[in-house]
Amino acid sequence: MTAPSKDQRDFTAFVRNEKAEKKLHRYLAKHGVTEHEGEDIAQYALMKLWESWPCTSKPMAFAYHAAKGRWIDLLRYKNRHATSVEYIADLVFEVEDSQDDPAVLAVQKQLVLDFVKTLPKTQKYVFVCTLDGMAPRQIAKELHLGEATVRSHLRHSRQRLRLLLEEDPELGERARHRCEA
Repeated sequence: MTAPSKDQRDFTAFVRNEKAEKKLHRYLAKHGVTEHEGEDIAQYALMKLWESWPCTSKPMAFAYHAAKGRWIDLLRYKNRHATSVEYIADLVFEVEDSQDDPAVLAVQKQLVLDFVKTLPKTQKYVFVCTLDGMAPRQIAKELHLGEATVRSHLRHSRQRLRLLLEEDPELGERARHRCEA
């Protein structure tokens, strides 16, 4: 085992002494980042800091900038991938309240179940796991598939859902209206 280099010792000392990770967590929490996402983003920012360590004159500012950039990238990704799946997810997991007619809720949930039944086996599993909040990486591990394959199955199920919503514009409008309210 080799001794750590001067850069490694300096970086480690900086992270410990400055409590960089905690500062990044607080910074991200102020911007509305969830705890789980904050941990990932802080790790990413520190990794980027380490990659640029020898040429960084203001390490904490660099880490804040990297964290902010990563958070913006994640928001863009979420907005780009906000599809009809979110509308359907809201229909599946919505909580009944006194204003909703139980019959309408039952019909909406049945529409979702009917849609899910039309999917091929793997797409069905990936779609339902996504609705349950599982990440593609977790689904890939469970199914012993590549992450890209899982994303492909999800993309195909979303395409099929879009076609279903185009065939029944009233369903799509009801779903969009409920999510915007």
